[in-house]
Amino acid sequence: MEVLPLFPTLIWKFRLPEDAVSMINDAVVGKADEVMGHLVPDRPRQFMQSHQKLHQDPQLAELAGFVQAGAEGVLKFLALGRCPIEITGLRVNIGRPGAVHKSHRHPNNFFSGTCYARIPQGAGAIQFSDPRSQSGLLSPQPEQLSQHNAGKITLPVAEGGLMLWLSWFEHGVPVNSS
Repeated sequence: MEVLPLFPTLIWKFRLPEDAVSMINDAVVGKADEVMGHLVPDRPRQFMQSHQKLHQDPQLAELAGFVQAGAEGVLKFLALGRCPIEITGLRVNIGRPGAVHKSHRHPNNFFSGTCYARIPQGAGAIQFSDPRSQSGLLSPQPEQLSQHNAGKITLPVAEGGLMLWLSWFEHGVPVNSS
């Protein structure tokens, strides 16, 4: 049997340089602490986001540089190296215990991505949904789930990790059990 993977959905994973991870994590956590001040104490499952212009913040310039370089590398991989690209939004997300970041897309962008600064034990996953709109029609239950037959795939993440994907790819964060 020959298997032909047609129209694969790609995710590009990067690792920030070890000598930069600590400084970037400290800067991101500092911004997260600013956001945490807005968390409502009696809403423990709250999910919060900062404003989306953090790529303009000098304290996060190094992170923005790594994101920009990653995006440029992906453009080269896709043979789109001559297309200019710029970051139009960068924010800090915080999910308290029990929080969920509902599945969504970013329709006004080419790339979306995440960089992980601090991941408590019990947290640390991102979930992607099958982008093929007809994939769930008349679909029998598999004997064993795999990346080839599941409607959602949950990937583990690590501090200092950066992921990029095309923005039409639906993604979210499952329940934070930390």
